[in-house]
Amino acid sequence: MWRREPVVAGSFYPSNPEKLMHDIDLYLEEAKGHVLTEDIVALISPHAGYVYSGPVAAYAYKQLQGRSVDLAVVLAPSHRARFDGASVIPGGSYITPLGEVEIDKAVCERLLEENKFSFLQRVDEAEHSLEVQVPFLQRVLRKFTIVPIIIGCIDIDNCKEISKSIVAVLKERKSFVMILSTDLSHYYSYNKARSIDHVFIKALEAFDENELYEVLSSGEAQACGEGPVLTGIMASKALGANAVRVLQYATSGDTAGGKDQVVGYLAAAITK
Repeated sequence: MWRREPVVAGSFYPSNPEKLMHDIDLYLEEAKGHVLTEDIVALISPHAGYVYSGPVAAYAYKQLQGRSVDLAVVLAPSHRARFDGASVIPGGSYITPLGEVEIDKAVCERLLEENKFSFLQRVDEAEHSLEVQVPFLQRVLRKFTIVPIIIGCIDIDNCKEISKSIVAVLKERKSFVMILSTDLSHYYSYNKARSIDHVFIKALEAFDENELYEVLSSGEAQACGEGPVLTGIMASKALGANAVRVLQYATSGDTAGGKDQVVGYLAAAITK
């Protein structure tokens, strides 16, 4: 059993619980737009510092308010190591300044029986792309467990195998959501970034993992969470999803930074 301590509290988001709650609640309040009535299988959310990506992430997490969800499966990319497969924490708790979330030991242990899954503590203990999703989940869900998965590959065949293992577990659950953690293009000028990200969004809305993989592989589009998004799309389809709804798009130049070099952020829902 492992207690995964926060590593980016105080840098990516506030370490003070009251300040953190206030900021997240404000982002959620300011996220204007349609609240979906369809069943949500997965959400796409960015993972930068909250001052940059929090206003966009809130459009995704707002969709969970008032819903009964007792399991959150978070798929996030590895920024520090490439490895063939996915790392999942076997059990214990995932800790943020807002408290502890129980890691779903039963689900994680089942995944660890699968070919592409292992536990790489050195990867999990330093990765911010998963950690930043957890405080948002804590503010919009009541009681839930978490399955924290870090995907170390972007090859579509590996992602497909990982997705099949996830589907086998989730088919037995009535109430769950997958969170797909990704940012889009990095450090282009404002207009260039928007042009590149439009290619990603268009392919995403087609809900075709092969089309999305093609534009990412060719460099026409960019996403640092390529593996989680591809895996999540394939898993969502197998779980009955049939559409992607883009909820919000912005760059760091729209939220809290200059426009010379920006990062793209997207919030989207995969529904059935």
